[in-house]
Amino acid sequence: MRGFSPSIFPKRRLLGLFFSYGLTAMLAIGLFPPAQTSGQSFLNQAGPTDKLSPAVRQVLSARLNLVWSDPARQTMRVLVQSVGRVPSALLTAVRSTGGTIVRQFSSINGFLAELPVASVLSIAARSDVERISADHLAQKSASHIEAATGTDNQRRYSSSGSSYSGLDGTGVGIAILDSGIMASHGEFGGLGNLLGLSRVAKSVDFISGNTNLARFRLNLGLISIPLDLLGTGNDDAYGHGTHVAGIAAGSSPGTASSRGFTGIAPNARLIDVRVLDGRGLGQVSDVIAGIDWVIANKSAYNIRVMNLSLGAASAESYVTDPLCRAARRAVASGITVVAAAGNFGSDTNGHEQYGSITSPGNDPTVITVGAANTHQTDRQSDDTITFYSSRGPTRGYSVDSNGLKRHDNLLKPDLVAPGNRVVAAESKSSWLVNQYPNLHNSGSNNRAFLQLSGTSIAAPVVSGAVALLLEKNPSLTPALIKAVLQYSAQQIPGANISQQGAGLLNIDGAAVLAGVLRRDISTVIASGAIRPGDPLLASRATMPAPTSTIAGQSVRWGRYIFAGGSHILAGEDLFKRYQPIYNPALVWVRNRATINEAPAPNCILVTRGVVYADIVSQRESIFTPGASIGNAITLGQGITMAEGITMAEGITMAEGITMAEGITMAEGITMAEGITMAEGITMAEGITMAEGILRGEIWGFGESW
Repeated sequence: MRGFSPSIFPKRRLLGLFFSYGLTAMLAIGLFPPAQTSGQSFLNQAGPTDKLSPAVRQVLSARLNLVWSDPARQTMRVLVQSVGRVPSALLTAVRSTGGTIVRQFSSINGFLAELPVASVLSIAARSDVERISADHLAQKSASHIEAATGTDNQRRYSSSGSSYSGLDGTGVGIAILDSGIMASHGEFGGLGNLLGLSRVAKSVDFISGNTNLARFRLNLGLISIPLDLLGTGNDDAYGHGTHVAGIAAGSSPGTASSRGFTGIAPNARLIDVRVLDGRGLGQVSDVIAGIDWVIANKSAYNIRVMNLSLGAASAESYVTDPLCRAARRAVASGITVVAAAGNFGSDTNGHEQYGSITSPGNDPTVITVGAANTHQTDRQSDDTITFYSSRGPTRGYSVDSNGLKRHDNLLKPDLVAPGNRVVAAESKSSWLVNQYPNLHNSGSNNRAFLQLSGTSIAAPVVSGAVALLLEKNPSLTPALIKAVLQYSAQQIPGANISQQGAGLLNIDGAAVLAGVLRRDISTVIASGAIRPGDPLLASRATMPAPTSTIAGQSVRWGRYIFAGGSHILAGEDLFKRYQPIYNPALVWVRNRATINEAPAPNCILVTRGVVYADIVSQRESIFTPGASIGNAITLGQGITMAEGITMAEGITMAEGITMAEGITMAEGITMAEGITMAEGITMAEGITMAEGILRGEIWGFGESW
């Protein structure tokens, strides 16, 4: 683009997006009342409309023209979730109204359907229908990261810089759900560089509108395997997925005089699951279909990590949000799901915006990652939270029987990682570089590198870290991995828990902690051979000192974790003894505990000896500095539980301390000189993986280096 100015163009582009796209999204999540129509009073009646997501309700009442609805044909594409497994009678009913079954899923009890608008309420009225949600639009949501995250402490390079030893993710599969991976890029050759092979072990495509291409690739079956290994498979025309894969698992050690742009887990196996097209677009249903495939094929490719550098602007509670449900199913199957927090940390006027976490990052089981700015130094002491990184708490909501909104208000993000001006693999002739050549960093063809920013770039840093932890200790469960990462995280000065989560990623500390834990955790949990309070440390192992040395500086661990959606727990007993919250199938949020989506029986969730640290977070204020919590824990503050936390008739211990609805910020109210609490997501309808591209990834708008 001639005459392009990165300092002013982003505002102009953002305003254009807001008026052509964001306004309808704001209507869809209820920030502005829709115009009264003849259907409005009907929608206000109790009944089947209770099963409709906010966006679907708005389309029916205001007849909005959103991406997933077609006013000309009077149809809309929706995700229909059933009560239990999808009955054939429900599919028949959809077809009898003139609807079409577009795609069925296995990670959720539901399917994608194109329904006549006039039949939506009749389908919702069926007793076998639990929820009808929008199939939102999907868009994409960028080395010294080895040194800045402490990875260097777990890996040693030769004097020439061309070889190394230590943790590198060997044997661990990372599924990248994105715009594709350029498998022939030199970053993904690994040991196969000598043979011209690629570490991209498999490529599949789930793009709406590309059904013929997807069918062709899937029908290749075994024939596609050598094609994928030779790097002639699914390329990345957009350029985002290749970059994300390079951050997680790129292999570019450089030379003695140049560090190169090595990813976090440079020998991990990559699985390319394409859910975005050549312009970074897709649908929620594409992502769910991709998750289905990952779950079904996790054993074949040892997929232990799934990276979702994307997020949906859904106002639904995590309980019913279909993308959250699919992510939870993946976690329950043993896959650690890492998701970007979103890039809505500030509004178009530069005001800090709280309550802006996107889906599925708003789900309590996933690891939700915000973005930190390293200011291009290896030391962590000068790191800050980027202005665009989405803040917590989560603001998805349900509507109770009295018509009142009940917001989830979960503590998020879980932690932050480097996500500003990160250099990694560049897809050849990608749309991003063709449109914005200033993003190109160096190299050419299959050895080119790109610079991007955003929480979608921070997420694969954590995905690579998870691969290293699983190489160190393959028995770790997703919930235990999250706890290890949070407990060992460093506190960013001045950053509160809604900005930084539990702190800044410290891979060295996490690897040390993972290394002292027993090696049969997943097995004994699955078989029921471990009980609450049983030893979690390996035989003769002791808890490590809660400090790390990164880039020559001593880093103190935060030593606390988020649990139960709104609680803060601390203390060495979190890792000395088994805590049932580490069961991947268990989800605990306040007074609700489920196992595989079904209500859990009365059970112990947290054992005695764990420190209940809510009291040191100033009654769970979302503005509590993380350093204050870490310091208080170091000084021995908090309550060491004598009885633990037990689910009994739906009551959790100390519920009065939890973040109650009455003390949360009111929706859309501006607080304290430009700090805004957003209700739901205020920018972009649907999956908003592109937020960072608009602000930080392409233009670097507003960030100082």
